[in-house]
Amino acid sequence: MPNEWLTEAWLRAKALVKRKRLERDLEEELQFHLAMRAEKNRALGIEAKDAQAAARRRFGNAALVKEDCREMWTFTWIETLWQDVRYATRILAKSPGFAAVMIFSLSLGIGANTAVFSALNTVMLHALPYEHPENLATIWSTQKTDPGSEDLPPIAEVTDWKKQNHVFADIAAIGVPDRATLTDLGEPGLIQIQSATPNFFDLVGVQPAMGRVFRAEESQDQFQTVVISDAFWRNRFNSDPGVLGKTFRIEGVVSTVVGVMPAGFTGFAPWYSPSTYGKATEVWNPVNPESAQYAKRSDHWIMPVARLKPAVTVAQAQLEIEVIARGMEQAYPESNKGVGEKVVPLYDTLYKGARDKLYPLLGAVGFVLLIGCVNVANLMLSRTEGRRKEYSVRASLGASRRRLMQQLLVESGLLTWIGGLLGVLLSFLGIRLLRVMAKGLPDAESIRINGRVLLFAAGLSVLTALLFGLAPAIRAARPDLNDALREGESRTSSRNRGRTRYLLVISEVALAMVLLVGAGLMINSLLRVLLPAPGFDAANVLTMAVNLPGNEVKYVEKIPGKDMARVSPKVTAFRQQLLERVAAMPGVESVGMISIIPPLGAGMRSFSILGQPASLPDNRPEGFLNEVSPSYFRAMKIPLKKGRYLEESDRESAPWAVIISETLASRYFPNDDPIGQQILLRCEPQRVDEERPRQIVGVVGEVKQIGMGGLHPLLYESFLQQPEVFQGGSEILHLWGGLVIRTTSVVAAHEADITTSVRQAVKEMDPDQPVTDVSTMDDVLGNFMSSSEVYVVVLGVFAGMAVVLAAIGVYGVLSYFVNQRTREMGIRFALGAQRGDVFVLVAKLGLTLAGTGVATGVLLALGLNRFTAEHFWLFHVKATDPATYAAVGILLVSISLLACYIPARRATKVDPMTALRHE
Repeated sequence: MPNEWLTEAWLRAKALVKRKRLERDLEEELQFHLAMRAEKNRALGIEAKDAQAAARRRFGNAALVKEDCREMWTFTWIETLWQDVRYATRILAKSPGFAAVMIFSLSLGIGANTAVFSALNTVMLHALPYEHPENLATIWSTQKTDPGSEDLPPIAEVTDWKKQNHVFADIAAIGVPDRATLTDLGEPGLIQIQSATPNFFDLVGVQPAMGRVFRAEESQDQFQTVVISDAFWRNRFNSDPGVLGKTFRIEGVVSTVVGVMPAGFTGFAPWYSPSTYGKATEVWNPVNPESAQYAKRSDHWIMPVARLKPAVTVAQAQLEIEVIARGMEQAYPESNKGVGEKVVPLYDTLYKGARDKLYPLLGAVGFVLLIGCVNVANLMLSRTEGRRKEYSVRASLGASRRRLMQQLLVESGLLTWIGGLLGVLLSFLGIRLLRVMAKGLPDAESIRINGRVLLFAAGLSVLTALLFGLAPAIRAARPDLNDALREGESRTSSRNRGRTRYLLVISEVALAMVLLVGAGLMINSLLRVLLPAPGFDAANVLTMAVNLPGNEVKYVEKIPGKDMARVSPKVTAFRQQLLERVAAMPGVESVGMISIIPPLGAGMRSFSILGQPASLPDNRPEGFLNEVSPSYFRAMKIPLKKGRYLEESDRESAPWAVIISETLASRYFPNDDPIGQQILLRCEPQRVDEERPRQIVGVVGEVKQIGMGGLHPLLYESFLQQPEVFQGGSEILHLWGGLVIRTTSVVAAHEADITTSVRQAVKEMDPDQPVTDVSTMDDVLGNFMSSSEVYVVVLGVFAGMAVVLAAIGVYGVLSYFVNQRTREMGIRFALGAQRGDVFVLVAKLGLTLAGTGVATGVLLALGLNRFTAEHFWLFHVKATDPATYAAVGILLVSISLLACYIPARRATKVDPMTALRHE
């Protein structure tokens, strides 16, 4: 049976190729049968002419016989489909404007969706490269007052959870990805580094390709073992097979290579921390949660990763971890009071940033495609109404409903196929924008069109053809023969037929309103961030980092058994000498130094105000701290509002001074003069006070120190007035130094020379010290906001597409309205109507449709305000911001009125005699 079916299918396929030959053979065979019948009739004594006629009557309808034969030896549906394609091509070619508008609408929707899906496919739609990733989860600390919060827990808790749980097969931990200084391996430079517990690699199911993983006891203050990535091995060691046992220094710590990870293993860095900008980890070093240095439970820089036992769900693990959290709260009230724990699947943790960026875009392009489909469906319905007589004639001649529907669906498919091809071409342009927008996401630079994306585009095209083609096809399959064939048919559009098109236009405007509200809220947020000045003059400022290593014995001495470090006076001497040498370089107008340049961050300190009642431990005043050189404020041109700047005379022996920002002054000294007040800073969360109080000597203008959005209470200390011993890692701000160099003219003219001179000066002072992150301050500010700016631009482009498509929809419906009511308008003019009245009639319809659509869109947007608040980037703007809603509504109505103008003006040009004669 299968063989017979295959044979028949082969013969039918063969018939399609050899169609002319088979037609000729069929004709010859029919003529042979007719000739034989005629010959037989003549043998009976019938005349030749009558014999042929009798033979044809006896044989029957030859054309019907041919059709029956063709059905036996070919695929008739392929023939009819091909006929429909050719007919659809001719029909669309006769109306190039109509076809161009529909293809344009479809290509925008399909292209936008294809571009966003290509990003989604590259970044998210693949399994994590670990063994049974569905069983991996992360554990986060939460505040019971804010269950949605996710904070890194203390390192020591990893040990407690391993001992007390019954749902996890194992628990490891991986540190926050960071950059570290690499020396003793060529030129000093920065590498991507990540701390991990020794069992991390076993837990994720990845073993070194060479050597072994490190052990917990191999993590010492001055010596450690490390595992390196395959890329690091190839680039830094030239794929040396004898790399095991080789050493180099990381932040001054001697590091011995004991293992090389397999190619492709990147750790969690590309997902885990935006500070890595999507870069893979190059070196892993060991961390031991059982070490005594973490006993205070004040170190929050490591993420626990757990593997669930077989058949254990995340919900079950959550129940047990909550029980453990309550026990921890009782055992360690000082660090765990009010703290809960949350179990989150690893995939959700790693892809949270990608979801927050890509899902809103996916929704936006979905709206664009839906608006495009509604737009094309509306135009197709209008065109179907104009071709009712054609469909009625075809139906009266025997065309079935299925045949009429097939014809319309073929036209829809042809339009979608062309629109899909153009959409894929447009998606290549969209991908360029998305690569910039997705900076910091894993594999963002690899976003491209591949087979899966093309398959998605093809499937989306088919779905689109069905979405917008089905309604016109159903309408065409139900022709009213009596009405359509009536010669004197009225061209006044019926109320029922117009209602459907009006509803479609209203839905287009409503969807565009929702999309525009989302884009408008983000544009509003971006303007609130960009318009306020950063608080300093960024022009002609060159920046670079000279961060001293935290484990180099010549600079820092770790105090055994304590979480304390003694910093050498060489650090201060290094800073002073470097500033003096840079200030003397040609092209330098002024130079300053700050621990972390704006807007890249600051350290957090709480403080008490001497002479005022002490605050509760959880309600102490807080500020963001940076150490600066006395010349910093003048170099950055930060205005002094009150008091004085820091001076060179503010030394160790003088009273310790501090500068505060206007925000801190207004927040904590609303009714008092802050100048002369004394504050005692405390390092959190270690809760260790500085050894001496500091006197507020000046108030400076606001600076965007921590990001470009918002103003924070800021504190500035002089690096000349610092303690000898630092607690809990707080020495980092003293070791880090960002140079800000103001040039005498355009920075581009001096950048190369100054950079070379600074590198040479640093090399002479310390050959192992690199100079990194060289950039102009304008570029620092621009790069910090580039991702958000591009994101808003992309969303704005999609919203603009929606507006254009909505305007096309309004224009198309009003144009059809004018065409269908030409006779009515002619009668109106003949009876004395003014052209302004007809103009208002058409414009009123467009305004009504747009207004109804805007009102519907407002209701939809308000219904989605929770989603908008959670997933859209909003800064000092509520999801229900009335100004944004009003502006978007006015914009849409205005554009709709513009779309009304041409049809309304055409209506005023109707000639009554021509219109009536046409009917």
